[in-house]
Amino acid sequence: MEPQTRLGLARLTKMAFDGIDLMPLRAELLTQSEQSDDTDGIFMDLSVIDQLHGNQEMGLEWQAKALKGHRMFSINRRETAQPKLLVFAEPSHVGGNTPIEFLLETSDFEIITYYPDLTPGAQNVLPEHDVAFCAVPTDSDIATPFFETVRGLTAQSGVHTFNLPDGPVDLDRDVLARIFPYVRGLRFPKTTRITRDALIGALVAGQEEAMLAGVGGYPYIIRPVGSHAGLGLEKVDDKDALVDYLLRQPAPDFFVSEYVNYATPADSQFRKYRIVFVNGKAFPCHMAIADQWDVWYLNAKMEQHPEKRAEEAAWMEAFDTGFAARHSHAFEALTTGIGLNYFGIDCAEDRDGNLVVFEADNALIVHDMDSDAIFPYKSKHMHEIFASFEAMLNAYRKDDKAAISTSVPH
Repeated sequence: MEPQTRLGLARLTKMAFDGIDLMPLRAELLTQSEQSDDTDGIFMDLSVIDQLHGNQEMGLEWQAKALKGHRMFSINRRETAQPKLLVFAEPSHVGGNTPIEFLLETSDFEIITYYPDLTPGAQNVLPEHDVAFCAVPTDSDIATPFFETVRGLTAQSGVHTFNLPDGPVDLDRDVLARIFPYVRGLRFPKTTRITRDALIGALVAGQEEAMLAGVGGYPYIIRPVGSHAGLGLEKVDDKDALVDYLLRQPAPDFFVSEYVNYATPADSQFRKYRIVFVNGKAFPCHMAIADQWDVWYLNAKMEQHPEKRAEEAAWMEAFDTGFAARHSHAFEALTTGIGLNYFGIDCAEDRDGNLVVFEADNALIVHDMDSDAIFPYKSKHMHEIFASFEAMLNAYRKDDKAAISTSVPH
């Protein structure tokens, strides 16, 4: 079956980010769905619109409806010849898979997103393509069978597939420190995974401090397993705070992590960085500065503080000779140990100058949606990432004889 066309995640997200009301478009798409041959492509766009408006349940229902009819969806298709990128993805919420569309928004590639059927014996027929990318997050519940299925499919096609590991890749917070038991200048907060029942049992027995001694005891950081963007993330200072947290958080499993005070002594501000790695090279994405430990870019309100933006701009401009040079040994260890062609980290520097990695993920979003008036320095750096990513794909296209050497296993 031919891929069904759709507007796509990046285009719709950019519209919403720019303040465009998507409800008239939603109504128009509903009308079109009664008349168009690309009904399932329309359903996928409706899925994105509803999720962007906070209705994830309805959005996932649209997605499930679409996948009953089709498993291939295309954006950026042109009438003239163009390279085709096949993206292997899993059914998920809008932030689930690697956001390829943002990375290739201005490229010549037609992006065909394919949702393999993991049912044993299922017949997965791949469309024509020049290069492929595996976008499923490594922490997905179906990552292992998904990777196995994609390995089988790509072995038949012979087309190069990026971010398809040879074996399991586990980037969960409690596993990262075991992958890198000791690397000079690289630090991971001590983390353990604990069930809700185990925490409650330890509290009842008065043994919670002994149970959590491995992460340094109180205070520590707790979050539900699988949560992102600060959802359910809190600092627990004592037993009463833990009891209160468990009363409010019904999750069955939690990550409990060492609290790292990464505030800069000179001004007591916390600085957190997002960095992505493309084919082994590190690129700056953003720097968030706030007076609270649980900082990420949105709650740092960088748009309200010109002095913070000036510092971020200087950090990005001097990244290669400054931050990246300082942490070159840690960066090399990360790219080798993780072994993916594309991934990102959220990190900081502790008071001893170590790179503290809070999270590593192959589905972190990288975009060029910020206002040029407020963040005039950002677009240049984002497009350097996009250009590097596109060059990586082009070097391995089946219709391109060029070849490149790489330090990252494929």
